[in-house]
Amino acid sequence: MSRKKQPVANVRPGWLRRQFLRWASRRAPEQQPILLRQSRVYVLPTGAGLALVATLGVMLLASINYNLSLGYGFTFLIAGSGLAHILYSWRSLVGLEAIVSADAEAFAGELAHFSVKLRNPHTRERPGLVMLDVHGQAQAGVDLQALSSASLRLSIPATRRGRLRPDLIVLETRQPLGWIRAWAYLRPAVEQIVYPARVGTYPLPYGTGEGHEGEGPRVGGQDDFAGIRDFRSGDSLRHVAWKSLARGQGMLTKEFEGHSSLELVFDYASLPADMSLEDRLSQLSAWIDEARREGLRAALILPHAQYGPADSPEHFRECLRQLALFGTRDAHD
Repeated sequence: MSRKKQPVANVRPGWLRRQFLRWASRRAPEQQPILLRQSRVYVLPTGAGLALVATLGVMLLASINYNLSLGYGFTFLIAGSGLAHILYSWRSLVGLEAIVSADAEAFAGELAHFSVKLRNPHTRERPGLVMLDVHGQAQAGVDLQALSSASLRLSIPATRRGRLRPDLIVLETRQPLGWIRAWAYLRPAVEQIVYPARVGTYPLPYGTGEGHEGEGPRVGGQDDFAGIRDFRSGDSLRHVAWKSLARGQGMLTKEFEGHSSLELVFDYASLPADMSLEDRLSQLSAWIDEARREGLRAALILPHAQYGPADSPEHFRECLRQLALFGTRDAHD
């Protein structure tokens, strides 16, 4: 079974690494799964490896100068270990398969998460694998056993709404001795839709639906109990029959006649004219997220279209997606 490891210390990318990143960024996004072929794995000595090379050079000169047979043997033994290290590190990455996918939803100002699934189709172990982002920040590590797979999580700051791509992902290993760094770049053709920040100063506009102004949240038909049914994904937790659950009867949902009579309307045009575009979208995003959590029925009205009213998870995801892409070429896709 593969063992996940804590991320190693973050390393500031040096000049040489920045040049590699700039070159690798020119590669077009790749279709998945991504196979790490031999030509995609790069190998260079680490700082410890360079220090070892210098030490071996001094040892070799001393052995030549003083004609030390033991010095020759010891120098070439360590040099042979270094060459074996190069092959071992390189083989730890060659042949791996990677699949990257968006993990859950993301809002601007928060972290967007991607799942990176690594698969080892060979009979040799792959210890000490570390995943880094494009800035050289270590995200996760794993010891990948033979004929196994593991999922790692890549977290990227979502600074603005719209489409977010993970760009370059670096997979590296320094096993077994830390003298050599072998690494490969992944540039998957995957993206995450980042929704507008769920930030707003206005409460839910209950007065815009079929309820009465000033009455507060009125869920239509809530007093007309119609029965219970099995719980379905997307049902509001406020309608769960908790007493039945406590009696061991399973997760059940209370049904009320006319439950859909309250329809909240989130209208882009109803917001104050002095609000900026992003502030308007953030307010609408906050309303939609709250209505979804409360299990309320809602409609979204944008200048180009209306969505809903509905209360399904798919409806709220589509509303958030339209807000994320509002004002872009992909807004109506």
